[in-house]
Amino acid sequence: MIGKYVDETQGNEALAEQALRRALELSPRLAVAHKYYAMLEADLGRAATAMVRLLGEADRHGNDPELFAGLVHACRYCGLLEPSIAAHHEARRLDPNIATSGQQSVLMTCDIERLLAFDRASGTGGDEIIRVVGLGLAGRRDEARREHAKLKTGLIPAFRPWNQSLLAWIDRQPADMRAVRPELGALRIMEDPEAIFQEAWMLCDAGDQDQGLELLERAVSKGYFVASTLEVGAQFDALRDRPAFQRVLEAARAGRDAALAAFREHGGERILGG
Repeated sequence: MIGKYVDETQGNEALAEQALRRALELSPRLAVAHKYYAMLEADLGRAATAMVRLLGEADRHGNDPELFAGLVHACRYCGLLEPSIAAHHEARRLDPNIATSGQQSVLMTCDIERLLAFDRASGTGGDEIIRVVGLGLAGRRDEARREHAKLKTGLIPAFRPWNQSLLAWIDRQPADMRAVRPELGALRIMEDPEAIFQEAWMLCDAGDQDQGLELLERAVSKGYFVASTLEVGAQFDALRDRPAFQRVLEAARAGRDAALAAFREHGGERILGG
């Protein structure tokens, strides 16, 4: 996490993977290590591998909420949004206080009312940044601006330029969004396919379809297969007739369908439904 959000030093991903593999050698049932390893694998384009491993662990040790929190993340990168949301609910059933990335999964459904209801049900108000993004993508920019004013930049350096970019997006200023990006430097968050996809989504919303399409291609090529978001997101309507967008969509569908086959083969429907 330090390598992703704070320190630009190269090699942090390899060190993290070594540490997680060693943790699982020492304690093969250590669910929190399985969860964090899944997050790293998703960043590296191996979400389906992570999902299969977590399904196996959940099948054998299904009373551990950390495994389901990991499945929230892995299933979303695979494009399996409803199983991801189901994993969130199972994690919360086992531990009402566990943190998951379920809110991000609901955001990807493009259903703002569902997102806001999810936030209310969480009991904590959810992640404020995701709510800002959801409101903005729904065209509720005044509400998004009010929510943005409540954000705290915190101690993590990446949050300050990200918040500046958010405000530029709310104001539909794609040039200002791009101007802020170099401040994030070489932080590994910029290589996370989910972060790349979200930036692409917002650029398309702000009217920069060309740059947005380039980033969509990159996100999908790195293993982010949210085909349903590409299918229903109004922000992609201006791209639908472009052959390059059709290729991106087909690649996302292929990745999702392969993950869905693996999900079913390894008991996902029995463990999570759908």
